Amino acid sequence: MKRLVLLLITLLIIVVNFPEHSEAASVKAAFIRTDGLWLKDGDVERRIVDGTNLTHPKFSSDGMYISYLAGEGESKELWVYNRVTRLKRKVFTGDAEMPRWSPAGQLLAWKSGRILNVIDISKPATSFQNVTLGVGNYSWTPDGKGFVVSSSANLQPDGWTPVQIFTVPADAKGDLKKVKKITTLPEMSESFFAISTTKFKWGINNTVVAFIACPTASLSADSNTLMIVSRDGSSTKIIANMLNNQNWFHWSPKAERLAYIKGIGRLISENKRLTIWDSRSGKEIDLGFDGYADGDFTWRNDRNMVVSRQIEWGWEVPEEKRSKPFLAIVDTTTRTAKRFTQPGKGAGDNYPNTLPGGEIVWVRSFENSNTQKVMRKLDSGEKETVWIDRLEKPTQEYYGWPSVLDVYQAR
Repeated sequence: MKRLVLLLITLLIIVVNFPEHSEAASVKAAFIRTDGLWLKDGDVERRIVDGTNLTHPKFSSDGMYISYLAGEGESKELWVYNRVTRLKRKVFTGDAEMPRWSPAGQLLAWKSGRILNVIDISKPATSFQNVTLGVGNYSWTPDGKGFVVSSSANLQPDGWTPVQIFTVPADAKGDLKKVKKITTLPEMSESFFAISTTKFKWGINNTVVAFIACPTASLSADSNTLMIVSRDGSSTKIIANMLNNQNWFHWSPKAERLAYIKGIGRLISENKRLTIWDSRSGKEIDLGFDGYADGDFTWRNDRNMVVSRQIEWGWEVPEEKRSKPFLAIVDTTTRTAKRFTQPGKGAGDNYPNTLPGGEIVWVRSFENSNTQKVMRKLDSGEKETVWIDRLEKPTQEYYGWPSVLDVYQAR
C-alpha cells in the first residue's frame, strides 16, 4: 500500500511539473495578423485576440502576460492578455505609448502624454498609478524597482533647454522628493543638439546606460548622437552619430561592448556600418564591409553577430535595381563575415533575433505584399524553415517590426 501511495505521489509530481518545464523550454512569439493578435508557442499557434488595428504585442518578463495596444489617438486602449487564464483586461484608455514590462515581477509601465504610469497586473482589483510627470522617454532599472527617465527639452527665447536624466522609484506616485537627477546633457551647440532621448539600455554590470540623444525631427532624420552615461552621473561619453533607431544599438551578452550602426544620412541603404565600442580599451572597431550598408542586428554570442546587410544604393538608383537585405554572420575577433541567408529575388531579410542555443529567427519581407514571414535556422548551411506565416506589415514604418512581433526567448 505504501509503495502504491509513493508511486501515485511521484506520478502527480511529474504531471504537475512537466507542463511548466515544457512551456519554459518552448520558444514563444506574439504577433499581429490582419485578423488579430496571435500566439506561437513552439510549433502551435492560435489567435488570442480578434480584431484589427492591434499593435505592439509584448511579453511580460515571466512570459505569463502579453500587453498590446488597440485603436488610435485618444481612443487608444492598453490591454493585457493572460496566457494561463486566457482572459483579457483593459488597463488604460487614452493616448497610451511605450508599454514596457518590469524585468522583475508583473508590473507594466506606459506613458500617456508626458505622464509615466504603472500597474501591478498580478492584482486584479488594482488600478494604475501615476509615477511622475514631464517624462520624455524611460526604461526600467535592472532590479525592476524604478525607472531611469529623460525630460524633453523646451524651446525658450534664448534657445532650447538641455535634456535631463533622472531616476524615479516605481512607487513615487508623483512625489518630487523621490526623484533624483543623474545628469544634464550638454546644452545646444554647433557640435551637439538634443531635445529628447530613446529608451535606455543597461550595460557593464548595470553601471551605465546607453541611449540615443535626438534633435528636432527634421535634423533627427539625418543624424543623432549615441551616448553612454554612468548610473551615478559621474561620466558622460559621446560614442558616435547614427540614425534614431532603437534596434540599432545593443550591448554584448556580457555587456562590455556596445555595438551600433554608425553613419549619418536618412537613407538606410547608404553609409551605415556595423561598429563596436569596446569599454575596456575605449576604442571603436569598424565591422562594416565596403560597398554594403548594415541595419538590424543581434548578438549571437560574445564573439559573433548576425546583421541585416545590403549592397549600397542611393536616390539615383532606380527602384527596380535597388538591392534587398540579406543576413550575414560577423566574427568580431577576425572581423570577417559570411552570408547566413539567400532571400531570393524581391525578398529581403530583416530584424534578426537570437534564441537560446544560437538559433536565429528573422523577418523575410516581400515586394508588393502586406504580409511577411518569420524564418528560423541555426547554421549557414542548414535549411531555413518558415516559423510564422502571414505576419502583418507595420502600419507605421517608424515603429518597425517590434510593433507587430515579439519573440519571448529572444530577450
